[in-house]
Amino acid sequence: MGTKAGALLWNRMRIAVPGNDTLDVDTGITQVNQSFADMSPDEPGFGDPSRIQVMPMMPIDAWATISHGEPYFDPATGTIRVAFSNTDEGTVTINALFWNPHSLVGPGEADPYNDD
Repeated sequence: MGTKAGALLWNRMRIAVPGNDTLDVDTGITQVNQSFADMSPDEPGFGDPSRIQVMPMMPIDAWATISHGEPYFDPATGTIRVAFSNTDEGTVTINALFWNPHSLVGPGEADPYNDD
């Protein structure tokens, strides 16, 4: 996994989510400079809602029984984690892109992924 100055701003992963289960995935995404408020006032951080993007990738039909929670920051690892749930009986393998738009790119907004 490549990093630059200790940061990893995007990661494409293949994830096998067990049947009728939830899998908590460490995306490896991290940003050393997290002073979002200093760079763009009111810009989302690593909390809820999170600035982290979770993008389904081909084959999209593999996502039919998959949902995911809000990305969250794990202070123990310094990385972003995301929980994936699978309602299918068997293991489903998906491809996902995780992206942290660096605050130097410009201001951003984020609504939570789910209402709960």
